[in-house]
Amino acid sequence: MRKFWRLLLSVLKWLVLAAVAVEVFALLLVSVSNYVIYGHLREGSRVRYDPYALFLSVDGPRPTTGNPPPGAPARTVWLLGGSTMRGSTDHDDRTIPSYLAARLNRPGRPPVRVLNFGENSYNSLMETKYLQKLLLENPGPPPDLVIFYDGANECSYYAQHRTPYAHHGYRRVRALVESYYRSLFGLLKPLNAAIYASFTKELYDKLMQTAVPIAPDSEALQELAAVTEERYEHVRRLAGCYGAGFLLAWQPTLWVETGPVAPEVQTKEKGLIVLGDRFLAVRHNFMVTYEALVRRLQDKPYFVNFRNGLGPRTEPVYQPDGVHLLDAGRQMVARDLARTLEARWLKD
Repeated sequence: MRKFWRLLLSVLKWLVLAAVAVEVFALLLVSVSNYVIYGHLREGSRVRYDPYALFLSVDGPRPTTGNPPPGAPARTVWLLGGSTMRGSTDHDDRTIPSYLAARLNRPGRPPVRVLNFGENSYNSLMETKYLQKLLLENPGPPPDLVIFYDGANECSYYAQHRTPYAHHGYRRVRALVESYYRSLFGLLKPLNAAIYASFTKELYDKLMQTAVPIAPDSEALQELAAVTEERYEHVRRLAGCYGAGFLLAWQPTLWVETGPVAPEVQTKEKGLIVLGDRFLAVRHNFMVTYEALVRRLQDKPYFVNFRNGLGPRTEPVYQPDGVHLLDAGRQMVARDLARTLEARWLKD
């Protein structure tokens, strides 16, 4: 009997050691990949808990330059999106909203105040929650126009979690709420939640995104398209209740471009992009998800597709992840946004 217990304890010990080794390996692999792609060990930025929006940047909304003086009469535009909208740059005057404000407020133009409510790691689900918070807590007049700048994070988080309700931190947050009743092991709920929020699980999600193709005809993908459409329709109605218009700008990424690009630029960007052609499912998963969402949304009057807006570039515009933009890319997006607003919203 003693021999049996010694054997059992030995097996348990090695199982625990193996689990720890896998978790440490996953931690190292995830951290290294974050550093290679994003330039730092952590994905996302430092955030604080918010009861409405789940999490928000500890630094608050990012300042926008090029606006009219505070208090001066002006039309107001709220811009919501992920880190590309917030600005993957250290300079406040080089974000998409700042470039847009500079273009809209050229001499002789009616003044427009542009506010940057972009949040790192946000997608349309989180932006919808954040918009509700902003409208509830905004001390001033409501905006005249609300713009969502989306596409990349919708594709990324769906590829990772294969659910239309995915968002940054989806598995970790869900684990904290649901792990208690998921199984008998849930009686140890802190440990159970930690397992679901582990680096091993995160590595699994990353592998789903980069190595496991999405079936173009899957029911889950069609559900994503339907749920996303309903979400934007809600945002349109919500903005309308406050007398505001709504515009959805569908962002470009390197993975979904179909327009022509100068060969010399393509060659340079191929050398810069970290994933390159080594993870073919990245491009496939972006493309399949992006296409499904575009088909569902393309006839909406508020939808503007910037998919190939960066095609006429004469220099690289993407950062190594193929999503975030360099200064030149952000200027081009701001240019196209300004043209869209001047044609649709500022012509009266």
